[in-house]
Amino acid sequence: MKYLFSACAWTVLALTLLACAKPHVMLDRVVVKNATSGSITEVKVRHEPTRKFGAVNSILPQKALDIGLPGQSMLATQAVVSWRDSEGRDWSVAVPLPYDQSAAESGQLMSLVYVIYPAGRITAQLQLPASTR
Repeated sequence: MKYLFSACAWTVLALTLLACAKPHVMLDRVVVKNATSGSITEVKVRHEPTRKFGAVNSILPQKALDIGLPGQSMLATQAVVSWRDSEGRDWSVAVPLPYDQSAAESGQLMSLVYVIYPAGRITAQLQLPASTR
């Protein structure tokens, strides 16, 4: 009897977890854009909880660079982005990652774009890749 109860409990738990799982957004690239008036340096992005990591040495004002996280499923829920601004200040900001249900369900490739603004403000957004716009 105990065995039957345990088996039923595990089955219900597994089915619940599968039902709650949402499809993942597929990324074709991850980009950081510098929306400040000065260069930013030592730019690092770490996705959590997956700990995927990308970095670039410097981004000129109003320019964007791919940070080296090649195409993958976006399994992370947030990112920690750190950089040094043109005045030498170090910034480290946690940002929640966006989710697009329709893109995930359709398998549409998306670009994850981080935009760094003055005073340590940052956004993360999903965009259609430049080649499909």
